[in-house]
Amino acid sequence: MEKASVIKPLVDTNISDKVFAVLKTAIHRGELQPGDPLIERDLAEKLAVSRTPVREAIQRLKTMGLAVQVSRKTVIVAKPTPEEVLDTFHVREVLEGLAASLAATNATPDDLAYFGSLVEDMEQCINVNDDDKLEELHMLFHERLYRASGNKKLCQLLMDLRDCIKAYTRIGYAFPGRKSEAALEHRKILDALVSKNPRKAEEWARKHIKRSKEAYIKELQKNS
Repeated sequence: MEKASVIKPLVDTNISDKVFAVLKTAIHRGELQPGDPLIERDLAEKLAVSRTPVREAIQRLKTMGLAVQVSRKTVIVAKPTPEEVLDTFHVREVLEGLAASLAATNATPDDLAYFGSLVEDMEQCINVNDDDKLEELHMLFHERLYRASGNKKLCQLLMDLRDCIKAYTRIGYAFPGRKSEAALEHRKILDALVSKNPRKAEEWARKHIKRSKEAYIKELQKNS
């Protein structure tokens, strides 16, 4: 079944933020593909808003690296090279480990209960091949991990890094066995958080990102 488009009329007072959120989601879901032009007039018409909030949203996408200006009048969805994606994975691996280490000390009982529920739901999604739900749960797990670190700056840095390559992480999940392997890694991170073991939490968080990077490379090589 074809997914419903997220690019549809908006009704809200905070239009600029809404437009930005919709366009970012469309990029992450692949509805807007790398290289697609972001045309203010067309997007404003689809979203039933003026061109001003669309222009502001596109500027924010450019600042985040999700869009690039290729000529005076043309902005397209960014198309990072494999090297740029790998560079982002490398940085994220280090910061993800730091976040997990801090979360092992700072996570609350509510955080731990939430992580446990997410991991169980991830495992169930794999059993029934619900990839869309699995991707959503994966995102929620990492967002909560960043917040549980207690470091707001680190949280924002990781969210930005994740957003830059989110559309590419699903490439790695297409590699045979990667989804089940990733579920085990999330379970190991959870175990380390519950036991309040910063070293193990960092170790498994870094392994998770490193293996995601390796799966991405293998999938690219397979399709090249």
